[in-house]
Amino acid sequence: MSLELLGGHETADGIAVTFATEHGIEQLEGTREEVARLAEVMHQVSVFAALDMDETSWLEDVAVGNAVVQFGLRAGGQAKVRILRT
Repeated sequence: MSLELLGGHETADGIAVTFATEHGIEQLEGTREEVARLAEVMHQVSVFAALDMDETSWLEDVAVGNAVVQFGLRAGGQAKVRILRT
């Protein structure tokens, strides 16, 4: 799944961010800390993807509100993302 940030705004409980994915529009709402961790992991995965590794693996899961965002790498230097609703 690709993940493109479309926007974000403050809410009463934290921050809501909206992403475009190959499956449609996804909105995640979580605390400031959760969204900050999401941004940090997104950056880390983009750095690892540039290394063009030869293996496919899941790297980290990030909880954001009622969702878990899973990040990983595919062989050939591509990041992979999966959003699971809890």
